[in-house]
Amino acid sequence: MLSHLHVITEILMMSFALGMDSLSLSIGVGLSDIRRRTAVQLCLTIGVFHVVFTFMGLMFGNMIGQYLGAVAHWFGVLLLFGLGVHMLYTSLRKDEEKPASVATAIAMLLFSATVSLDALSVGFSLGLRSATYGVVSAISFGFVSMFMCGIGLLVGKKFGQSIGKYGEILGAFVLISCGFMFLF
Repeated sequence: MLSHLHVITEILMMSFALGMDSLSLSIGVGLSDIRRRTAVQLCLTIGVFHVVFTFMGLMFGNMIGQYLGAVAHWFGVLLLFGLGVHMLYTSLRKDEEKPASVATAIAMLLFSATVSLDALSVGFSLGLRSATYGVVSAISFGFVSMFMCGIGLLVGKKFGQSIGKYGEILGAFVLISCGFMFLF
């Protein structure tokens, strides 16, 4: 019984650690006055990507982990910079109708993939455990990341409503600064 409790605690701790990216980056996206439907789609997409990337990591193992780790790092940095700059550009435009930074399907998929890349590397290390442990971990990663994304979007929306256009600009700088943090 104590062994099972230890395993559950271990999986939940990893899930929350992986979900922190979802939480922090979603706050920046939530500042851009994202629509409810888009928010739900983003949460679901991030959850699915966490599960899929963990399974990919389990399947491919450590033999390609070193190569993908370097590529994923630079891809994530460039994508966060790009989304932040795009969000800043759209918030400074004079048009009333401004798209959110993750309003298009491609932007949402790229954002979700970037947020979920750390699940891929964790999946590599989970391959050393049992298959059941890996499956339960992957599902837990998906649900917790989806939940934390939703919390981040709500927090961002609350701040965004109170500070308006400046909230969108702040959200853009949050994404750009997260890109800088990933860089180092």
